[in-house]
Amino acid sequence: MMISKIAVVGAGTMGHGIAEVAALSGFEVALIDISWDFLNKAKERISESLNKLAERKQISDAKAVLDRISFNTSYDIAKDADFAIEAVPEKLELKRTVFRTLDTVMPSHAVLATNTSSIPISDIAEATNRKEKVIGMHFFNPPVIMKLVEVIPSKYTNRETIDLTIDLAKKMNKIPVSLKYEIPGFVSNRIFIRLLQEACREVESGEAKIEEVDSTARNKLKLPMGLFELADYVGLDVVVDIWNVLVVRGTPDVNCLMFKTKVNEKNLGVKTGKGFYTYPAPGKYAKVQLPESSKVDPARLLSLAVNEASWMIENGIVSAKDVDTVMIYGFNFPKGLMEMADEVGLDKILKNLEDIYSKGYQAYKPTELLSKLVSEGKIGKSKGEGFHKY
Repeated sequence: MMISKIAVVGAGTMGHGIAEVAALSGFEVALIDISWDFLNKAKERISESLNKLAERKQISDAKAVLDRISFNTSYDIAKDADFAIEAVPEKLELKRTVFRTLDTVMPSHAVLATNTSSIPISDIAEATNRKEKVIGMHFFNPPVIMKLVEVIPSKYTNRETIDLTIDLAKKMNKIPVSLKYEIPGFVSNRIFIRLLQEACREVESGEAKIEEVDSTARNKLKLPMGLFELADYVGLDVVVDIWNVLVVRGTPDVNCLMFKTKVNEKNLGVKTGKGFYTYPAPGKYAKVQLPESSKVDPARLLSLAVNEASWMIENGIVSAKDVDTVMIYGFNFPKGLMEMADEVGLDKILKNLEDIYSKGYQAYKPTELLSKLVSEGKIGKSKGEGFHKY
């Protein structure tokens, strides 16, 4: 099937960004929202972004790209679209309502995608009469800049829909990572939350201070931000929401109260000017000052996230290369998580997991795959093989 027109529902930060990406890639776009106020703001922001791209000589004609986007409060402008991407707030019933409407309005061949970061795709698909043509297409913020797109099939999605969505992501100049089947939080948010959970556990158990954890993340692992700093940047309310979704849907929890306490205090991070750190003003981020050295062990800090990724690889959901692609292109990591694990040594990762698991933290139970790699001497770069071969 050829895609020529894409409908985007929701003109907020993600929606208008996705619409711009689609228009930049040569597609005709229908951007739909409930109010002209939202649509007019979206048009302004898209126009500003395109003008910046034109100034930098990255595109030749901003007006021609903008002219490919039509704006409306009516779904009728989607009646001849081949593909839809929903980007409304993370409320299941709202998304199901959107999908019911798209299902009624759009032609029978059209694929319906959701940009959800946490809601199971199957729950959304069940609102339609084309469950096999519903899929997750998770863009990262800001969509115009971030290269990663997670492609998540539901239990109903057919192969043709998966292949078409992967192909569309590539035509949009994105790097798709396709999961074999849906899991809560997909790859990105599962690993993100596991990194934060171990950071939180270390601080709450008295092993380390917040600044020491972030110093290791930034200075030893060379991450763009410390982990608490990153949580502040994302928004602590967003972090707690994702955390809750994972726990409710059966992911073993790590009891840690710091994040919920901050949210209850309405200290949500950069957006409110204060979270784990204090910022110049609400909405104004400034790089946090951290100590140069730290006693926090990189292998310990990575252990839970590596174990989570190992579980995904063991279950055939994604490959080690896929995990690395997600962290490089979704979180701006300098290298992939599994490559970092191979560098610090899988034996050290395993030893830390066993130690923390022995203290009663069920989530740290080492996977069979990780234990097997270590028992076979495949502990990473030093031996020429770990999750990757060297």
